[in-house]
Order: sequence, then C-alpha cells, then structure tokens
Amino acid sequence: SFILATGGKSYPETGSTGDGFVWLKKLGHTVIKPDSALVPINIKDSWVRKLQGVTLLKIKISVFQDDKKIEAKTGKILFTHFGVSGPSILNMSGKINELLSYGDVFISLDILPEFDFGSLNTVLQKLLKENSNKKIKNALFELIPTALAPIILEMAEINGDTFCHSITREERVKLMRILKDTRMQVESLLSPENAIVSSGGVDLKEVDFKTMRSKLFPNLYITGDMLNINRPSGGYSLQLCWTTGFVAGTNAAQK
Repeated sequence: SFILATGGKSYPETGSTGDGFVWLKKLGHTVIKPDSALVPINIKDSWVRKLQGVTLLKIKISVFQDDKKIEAKTGKILFTHFGVSGPSILNMSGKINELLSYGDVFISLDILPEFDFGSLNTVLQKLLKENSNKKIKNALFELIPTALAPIILEMAEINGDTFCHSITREERVKLMRILKDTRMQVESLLSPENAIVSSGGVDLKEVDFKTMRSKLFPNLYITGDMLNINRPSGGYSLQLCWTTGFVAGTNAAQK
C-alpha cells in the first residue's frame, strides 16, 4: 500500500512543492489547479505601513468592488509592513484574489461595529465634552488605539492639535464616517510561498472518504492538503491532515 502525504503548494521550504499533484495527474487522477487560499494581502495605501504591528480586535471587515459590498466578516486584523493579515483577512483572501481579476478591490474597516451612527454620535459628543480642554489627538485613545488616531484624523482632515471644544459638527460627522468606513485599496495577494494553505488538489469524487483510498488504484491512499477541500484559517488544515492520515494509515495497515 502507498500513502501520499506530500502536502499542497504552501510552505515550499518544508518540501510541499506540489510534486504529489504531478504524480497523481500522471496516474490519471483529476487535479484541480492549486492556488493560494489563505494569504496575507498587500495594500497600496502607505498609511497602512505606519501601523505595522498594530492589531484591531472585533472589527467589521468588508470587501468592495465597484462600490458594491461583496463579503463581510467580523474579527481581528493585523497591520504589517506590506499590508494586512489576521484570521479574517486570510479567510477572505481567496475571494479577494478572484475579484482582482475583474478590477480594483477595496477593503473597508468598521473600527467600531458595536455602534451605529446614532450611538457613535452620542459617544463622540460625550467624549468631546468630557475632554473639552484636551487636543483631539489625545482624546481619541478612549475609542481607538493611540497609533491609529493620527491616521484617522488625517483622513477626516482634522488637525490633531485642535482642542475638543473647537471640533465642529461637520468635522465630527466626517470623523464618524471614517471610523465606520476606513478604506484601503488592495494591491495584490502575497506570493504563493507566503500562503498558509493552498487550494485545489485531487477531485473528491475520486477518493473514498471512509478509507482515503483512491477509487482508481485500490492500494493508493491520498491525504491532507492533497485533497481539494476548502478550509478556513483556525487549525482546520492541520485537523484535515491528522484525520485523513489516521484513516489512511489504519486502513492501509488492515489491507
């Protein structure tokens, strides 16, 4: 019996360079072309790199194309030297990759999703009143991370040295809009070598999942990332490898 566990095409430094797909294709198996599935994203906007290392928790992340919302998730985002990463971004990267072939793609961050515009207006008015003699850049830390404040204020075209008591209604409204819709343009996905998981693999119709045996060859077993199974970030790929490996090993030994 033969068990193939060569992995997909992510993390090639570990040896998973897609060789298994080549072998299986030569044997007659149908192999869906592998592509990057869970990948960090390059962002065009330079302000993103100023936030390198900053993590925002429980924010709403939406993907737009032609001003139409395509997908949205709530979760964590990590700013990096190239753009953005984090579980939610990784899980949206496949869809973003698909959209990029049709045109420009934008990511919108709702930094305070727990507030609608009405409640956020109330919160901001209270913050400005209680910190009336402070500069706005020193008061916003109550709502957002300190590193994010100057960037948000710049987007809202508000001088950070303005005292809270001098913030106009128009400036407050603009600030709210930015907090609820911070836009950034996608440049590209990182290279496949940076992918956590690759998509594609052997067509599932050609594998018996009770044993992980190939339906074309009774003494061949196929496992893990070699299978065309879509899985999100969060340990699912590891679980897939462990489970299918155990099933294949058990059945191959009994054969």
